[in-house]
Amino acid sequence: MWEHLDATIPTYALYIYGVLIVIELAFELTQKVRGYKLGDTLCSLTMGGFYIGMSALMKGFTLWFFYFVQKYALFDFGQSWVAFIACYIAVDFLFYWYHRCIHEVRVGWAAHVAHHSSEEFNLGATAFRQSFAEPLLEPFFYVGAVLIGFDPLMVLVAIQINLIYMFWVHLRRFPKMHPAIEWLFVTPSHHRVHHAANIQYLDKNYSGTFIIWDRMFGSFAEEIETPEFGIVQQLRHNNPIRASFDSWIALAGDVWRAKGVRNKLGYLLRPPGWAPDGQGMTTRQRREAADAAGSAT
Repeated sequence: MWEHLDATIPTYALYIYGVLIVIELAFELTQKVRGYKLGDTLCSLTMGGFYIGMSALMKGFTLWFFYFVQKYALFDFGQSWVAFIACYIAVDFLFYWYHRCIHEVRVGWAAHVAHHSSEEFNLGATAFRQSFAEPLLEPFFYVGAVLIGFDPLMVLVAIQINLIYMFWVHLRRFPKMHPAIEWLFVTPSHHRVHHAANIQYLDKNYSGTFIIWDRMFGSFAEEIETPEFGIVQQLRHNNPIRASFDSWIALAGDVWRAKGVRNKLGYLLRPPGWAPDGQGMTTRQRREAADAAGSAT
């Protein structure tokens, strides 16, 4: 059953994505708002192609890796739908920590920054703007679900459904939902915060399906101020090659110039913006500076 679902879900996903994009475009046309820019859209779709290609190349390795690890699993939870629900929750929990790591560890951010580099926020472009490097990292974070005792194919199905869920939350003009839904699930409001460059929104709302992980682990932020989408230092271009590789080139340059193994590892493993002797500007330092400026006025 799980093998069949693993093979057919991508097809269903395309239909779901297509319907949602048509609805979004229809809304934009009827409301006479402009949520897409040609250069940005082409850049995002090209980068999405890079991601899909790398994901296809990594699929075989991921399956082999999961089945190899399965023999060391602590338990065997079987094939039931109850087991799948538990598996989905476990996968979403692992996604939270994976997503948090690739934001708060420089080498992970080098892989993930591409997804945040658009100044737009929409389904037809931004949701597809992904990094070619992330499929290389994902198996090593999700393997924990297999080690616990979930079937490898069941884990892959849960990952795919989680990705489908995360697509629709890239809606820019979708209003806040009922408070009970906003408390439990990730909504467009939560994800707009995640994609914002506003200082109070940086490194917030990492969850995929259940926003409760952010509430539990102190990374939740409510959408109050209108989000300004993109990254702190905006790209200001629509070159998909540069958008994919500039962060890696900058990281390699910092590591090369750093003196000593400790500083080299610091550039790789500490938060983005870190520099030796506190000379950088991490998210925490940006917030401290903003708070200090606010107190002085």
